[in-house]
Amino acid sequence: MSSRRTLILVGAIVVGAIAALLILRYVGSVQDKASSDNHLVPVVVATGDVAKGTNANDAISQGLIEIRNRRQADLPTNVVTRIENIKGMVSTIDISPGSMITAAEFSQANDLSSSDSNQLDPGDVAITVSVDALHSAAGLVQPGDFVNVLVDTANPTNPAIIGEATVYQKAKVLAIGTNLGSQVAAPAGGDTTATTAAPQAASNLVTFEVPAPAAQVLAATSQKSLRLVLVRPDYQVHPISPYSYDPTLPLPGDQGHSPYEASPATAAPTITAGK
Repeated sequence: MSSRRTLILVGAIVVGAIAALLILRYVGSVQDKASSDNHLVPVVVATGDVAKGTNANDAISQGLIEIRNRRQADLPTNVVTRIENIKGMVSTIDISPGSMITAAEFSQANDLSSSDSNQLDPGDVAITVSVDALHSAAGLVQPGDFVNVLVDTANPTNPAIIGEATVYQKAKVLAIGTNLGSQVAAPAGGDTTATTAAPQAASNLVTFEVPAPAAQVLAATSQKSLRLVLVRPDYQVHPISPYSYDPTLPLPGDQGHSPYEASPATAAPTITAGK
């Protein structure tokens, strides 16, 4: 009986020792975290009002930006810890005194340029043509869309024959009127999904983003009547023969053709290629 009591006593002592050890470890971890949170870290701080667009070099020389110590627990994400990291940049927002500077609050000067030319990809230019709603998918075309550009053609020997040719396929629309539909800053909270500016009133002015040689072609063909055909972003460019409508010849529909199916093998050709 005494042996059993001895075992129970020993077990209780062991359990108590383990519990005490766990408590000591927990208390130690809490103390370590508290010590880490209270650890002071040198960071870049605004000591005065820094207006949007202020050059960091000017703010530094005026004493508006300095290195100060702040608690580890209070540091925001992407806090700047060295003044050298923002030299030569400009502030992207108004910064109030006491604010710790983050990487998003300063940017290269050319990133803040209001010039619309910054919307263009390197090597591309912008050219504007006039295309009314009737000739541009009822105004459904928006900035960022891709379109096939068609142009009216004429038969010099027979004015009754009307033709259409494809100037370019999958041309990128940069703007409608003055609406660039450009991306705006993503909302806070880590959501990087880009948003698009709200469309403005309908306009007959369509601006394309194309390489310079393509701009010449669009400028020349825009002297004729252009039409825009809206296509999907994954549209695959492929050869398209010019079409000539001769009122003396039957149209595809006359022989039961659908635009979504192949022509019957027995059907006679009804579309003539333009010269």
